[in-house]
Amino acid sequence: MARPKDNKDRIVNAALKTFVTKGYQQTTVAEISKEAGLAEGTLYNYYSSKEELLLAVFDDKWGGIIEDIRRKIVRIDDPNDKMKTMFSMVVRMFKKDRDLAEIFLIDVKQSSIFINNYPVNRVVEFIDLIEEILIEGKKKGVYRKDLDTKVAKMVIFGAAQGIMLSWVLSESAADNKKSYKMSLIRASRALRDIFKYGL
Repeated sequence: MARPKDNKDRIVNAALKTFVTKGYQQTTVAEISKEAGLAEGTLYNYYSSKEELLLAVFDDKWGGIIEDIRRKIVRIDDPNDKMKTMFSMVVRMFKKDRDLAEIFLIDVKQSSIFINNYPVNRVVEFIDLIEEILIEGKKKGVYRKDLDTKVAKMVIFGAAQGIMLSWVLSESAADNKKSYKMSLIRASRALRDIFKYGL
């Protein structure tokens, strides 16, 4: 008999696969349960809706990338290199699967359950990790002593999120216009230079 955690993992993995294959809007709970090899009623024992499953996918994937980032940057001394590594890993995750990027950057944010029950823990954990690096940089003299890290972390996070969203739009056939053309590498370098040297 499968353990509850095993079933939850199967359901989340099946949801991600189905969302990526068919698109979030077109996916039904019945299709997810079929992919997971479970009865639809069993799925509802763990998740009450498709939107709740979307947030479970968000939590699972972001939890994994945050753990990977922490393991990687603990061996790096320079705060700028830590920040570069942090966002490079996120970019690589999204470049590896553009559909996954669209799910996170568009579908999750448009979900009503996301608006009403923001998955605070993972987002705050990621943003606080940015602040940890900024505080370390202040102590090491890399960043200004008077830098407001609480504001700076939100500026960096918001800018990075905007860049990623622009990239998703530039990859979309529906919005494949010159104004949306976006190189993630060029944009990330520009953001790094603005952060490092100012406007």
